[in-house]
Amino acid sequence: MDQTNDIAKLFSRFGASTDSYLEFETEFNYKDPPLTLDKPEAPLAPVLVAGPIPASEPRAPEQPSATALSSLLAEVALARQARVAGLEQEPASEEGTLAPAPVCRARIVALVSSRGGVGRTTLCAALASRLNQAGGRTLAIDLDPQNALHHHLKIEAGVTQIGSAGLQEKVWNDGWQQGLAEVRLLPYGVPGEDERCALERNLRDDRHWLARQLARMALDEQDVVILDTPGGRSVYLEQALDVADQVLVVTTADAASFITLDQMDRVLDAANARPAYSRTNYVVNQFDANREFSRDMLEVLKRRLGTQLLSVIARDERFGEALAYGHDPLAGVSAAREAIVLLSEQLKARFQVPRATGGHAA
Repeated sequence: MDQTNDIAKLFSRFGASTDSYLEFETEFNYKDPPLTLDKPEAPLAPVLVAGPIPASEPRAPEQPSATALSSLLAEVALARQARVAGLEQEPASEEGTLAPAPVCRARIVALVSSRGGVGRTTLCAALASRLNQAGGRTLAIDLDPQNALHHHLKIEAGVTQIGSAGLQEKVWNDGWQQGLAEVRLLPYGVPGEDERCALERNLRDDRHWLARQLARMALDEQDVVILDTPGGRSVYLEQALDVADQVLVVTTADAASFITLDQMDRVLDAANARPAYSRTNYVVNQFDANREFSRDMLEVLKRRLGTQLLSVIARDERFGEALAYGHDPLAGVSAAREAIVLLSEQLKARFQVPRATGGHAA
């Protein structure tokens, strides 16, 4: 069957004839695209849409590691201790080491305490009257702004004072006032606010300020200098520790004094706070043996301090009365007097031993 007959039959089925069949030519060339295998589509990159940028976009803070934080805290703690104790490192000398403090030939005793109200100034005056050595002088320097030492040494208030600008600029051989038992006193005085600020600024800026003043006096080995300092940390305490052969920490047998011992230990043991030959001992003052609690606290202090506890001085109301009436507190006979006399003899025996060059002794 040819193609023409097939077409005619097809048209007849629809009720049409081949006469109505027309062929059209088109300009389009319809071709099937070649068959291609499906390939996995590559992931489309995300489209970034530009948006307004805030002026300061908040960022999540980075969390430091525990190790880094502890190191930073340790550095801050060390810096704070150096600031409070006044032990900031000094400029190096030409040899690259810290400039040494001028050495005073006299023996120097510093009475310190972690708080007030422990009888430190009273004990300072009593010891000063007993520390005189043959052929030497006993000099007392009041570094406490309360300016109370001259009362205990029976000296009228005078114009001389440690904080005056004139006295700071000249040798301290002038300005001493004669007191009880031939003790010579340089009082703190009552400086004006500007003078006090200038003095404390000098003490902060020059760590060896007191050492330089004492060295300029050309004191002898038989001379004794005793220093009274305010309770607690201060620039006056730092200056006293810088020159002291012997540091006496005055405390009492009570809880308030006991809880401050660690603080005082940190001050005394700070690097370069004291000369290598300096010794530290503790004195329990105003001890009341009639109170059971005081006796218990004394036992606690003995265990805590060990061989550093040098003396226990009983409470004696006559010391307060002597201050009121202008009497010598060591003139009578009492347990407190005997303890102070024994303590002074112990200190004078130490003065006969040459200064050591090693570490601090107990």
